Amino acid sequence: MPSENELRVVVAKSAHDLSHKQLSWGRDAGDTSLRDPDSGNIYILPKPAANLPIPTWDVIEPPHVAVLDPDGKVLSHTDIEPTVELLTHLRIYQNRPDVHAIVHSHGHWSRIFAALREPIPPLMIDSFVYTGLSPILCSEFGAVGSDQVAMSAVRCLGRHGKAALLANHGAVCVGKDMDEAMSVAEILEDMARLAVYASTYGEPVALKLSDLEDEDAVRARLLAHYEV
Repeated sequence: MPSENELRVVVAKSAHDLSHKQLSWGRDAGDTSLRDPDSGNIYILPKPAANLPIPTWDVIEPPHVAVLDPDGKVLSHTDIEPTVELLTHLRIYQNRPDVHAIVHSHGHWSRIFAALREPIPPLMIDSFVYTGLSPILCSEFGAVGSDQVAMSAVRCLGRHGKAALLANHGAVCVGKDMDEAMSVAEILEDMARLAVYASTYGEPVALKLSDLEDEDAVRARLLAHYEV
């Protein structure tokens, strides 16, 4: 069972990764969180304050990470406050028990689709393996950190989705741990970049499940599964 300090270290490192992997344009754009599967407590990046200016996420150290209970009550014995995006993180955790890490990114390529409020199409087999064989949907527009946006993101993720766009804002990527959530965020940028470039040459062709699975084989598996 990881200690509180170990979980803080993971979240602090993820803050640096936001900068180094170009998933944040600077300052406190984007954020990350981690849910302790044992206690349910949430470790999340802070919002800027007079005693904690954030010119980039590179300044974050483990003591800067806010610790909350599952309902969002601050447990840290400091004056560190969680990111203004807290409600989006809480709502995803409340609706997706399989999710234990969230990366809210402000990547260059995915934000093109967020600005258009259009889904990112699944153009590569990578899409199927890492984010599911469906478009990455875009939430409805609303105030930053609002319940409206948070619940719209939950609906876009659905029961099994790994990523969703936030209209005119950014994206949320989820995983069973921080490594997976960060990988999804990187893959999302690659998917968006490919979609932009492909559209300049022609009409990109989105993958369908039937492209990867033989329909007769799928039908046989279903019949065998439900056979009584």
